[in-house]
Amino acid sequence: MDPENVKNLADALKDYFSQYELEDLCRRFGVVLNYSGTSPNLRRLAGDILSNPQADQNRQFLHTLISELLERCQEQIQNTTREDNLYHKQMILQLNQLKQSLSPDKAGAPVPESLPESGASIRSNLAEFFGRADTAVTVVDADSAAGTLDCLQKVAHPIRLLTKEPSGGFDQNFIRVLKTLNERGKTIEMRLHPDIHDRVILFDHRCWLAGGPLKDAANASFTLIEVIDNRDAISDRVENMWLAAELLIIG
Repeated sequence: MDPENVKNLADALKDYFSQYELEDLCRRFGVVLNYSGTSPNLRRLAGDILSNPQADQNRQFLHTLISELLERCQEQIQNTTREDNLYHKQMILQLNQLKQSLSPDKAGAPVPESLPESGASIRSNLAEFFGRADTAVTVVDADSAAGTLDCLQKVAHPIRLLTKEPSGGFDQNFIRVLKTLNERGKTIEMRLHPDIHDRVILFDHRCWLAGGPLKDAANASFTLIEVIDNRDAISDRVENMWLAAELLIIG
């Protein structure tokens, strides 16, 4: 069971279902819904269902749930401005990845542009992907760690990393890798913003949405989807967040 899938499903439930709707759906399929105080424990529900997704009851529940979530995401995209619908586009990507991972027959399923399956190959191909950049590279990723920086080692141009600080601060391995890259002549500027939820990559006047944090690319399949229609709006939004973010100085 992928912890990232559990988190994404719990987030989607929080954002697109009311408590009443979720309780009704669980009753229809006989799914146990536990509570934290008076609110449903969404993380536990997602974990319980995804721990055994092929059980008849769970499979039917997930099929109905994910289909409904995708439909509601699409409705939000249609009813919000281009500047405001990035979160919903990201959620559609994550839900489609989850749907694909649960499919008993993945061979015939349409999939976005994906990197190879083995962890080492994914990390290597990501490094090659970033290394092809002919302009500065901007990465927006809320869950940055040493693995994030590993993917950027072949970039020959300045790197901008927009992230948010973990509750316990960045670990020493992350700081060590960052200092090492700076000592090797890499230009990496990091800024912190508290309101980051999306994963965006910008370079060569192109824009991609990532299906997961770069730091976890070696542990699971990793998907990139290039954004065409909303590229300028996303770039403008990222630039505004960058200007409002706090510069991180590593001593």
